[in-house]
Amino acid sequence: MKIYAHRGSSGNNPEMTRSAYEVAIKEGADGFECDVRLSRDGEIVCIHDATTGRIAGKRVWVSRTNLKELQSLHELMTLDELLNLAISARKHLLIETKHPNIHGGRIERSVVELLQSMASDIKAAGIEVVVMSFSKFAGKRVQSDWVAGKISKYYLPAIFSKSKISALDIDLITKHPSLVKKLQERGSRILIWTVNEDVDFERCKKLGIDGVITDFPEIARRYG
Repeated sequence: MKIYAHRGSSGNNPEMTRSAYEVAIKEGADGFECDVRLSRDGEIVCIHDATTGRIAGKRVWVSRTNLKELQSLHELMTLDELLNLAISARKHLLIETKHPNIHGGRIERSVVELLQSMASDIKAAGIEVVVMSFSKFAGKRVQSDWVAGKISKYYLPAIFSKSKISALDIDLITKHPSLVKKLQERGSRILIWTVNEDVDFERCKKLGIDGVITDFPEIARRYG
C-alpha cells in the first residue's frame, strides 16, 4: 500500500509548501499529492482553493493574479518546482487539476506540456506521475499522453468510471466497501483520500487498497 502525502505532510505543516513536502520525504512517503490551478500569467500553481483567503489571510483570485503577487502572499510552489523535488527525491506524484475554472481545459494542456518537457527526467527517476480530476473531460485531455485518474466522492460516478485509477473518498468506501472489489475486478487501481484515522488505515489495508492519500505520512507508514 503506497503512501501519498496529501498536499505534503499537511497535518502539521502549511499545505503544499516546500517544507510540507520535505517533511513528507523524511516521514517516508512514497509520493506526493497536489492540487493545481493556473495563475493570471499562465503559471501552474500548487493550490487547492480558487482564492488565497484560507491559507494567506488576504483573499485574491488565483486565476486573476500573477504568480509573483501570489507568492508574496504565501509560500506557494509551482508545479515545476514540485515536480523537480519529486524527481530528485524519487517520489511518485499525484496531480489534481481543479475544476471549474476560468481557464477550462488549458490547465490540463499546461500540465501535459510541462510533463512532456520533463519526461526523460521522470523516466530516469523511475517515478509515476498521475493526473487526476473529478472531471471526466479532464482525464480525456491527458490520458493519451499520461496516466489519468478519476476522483469520485459518490457511488455512481465511481462505478461508471472507466478509469484505470480510481481515487475514492474514504467515506465512500466506508459506506460501500464492496465498491472496492467491483473496481478491482474490473482492473482498476484504487487510491483512497483523505485517510488519517487508525481505523481507516486498517480498513484500507484489509481491502487491499493500492495507495492512501494522507495528511500524516509518518502515521500511515505503520500500515503500509
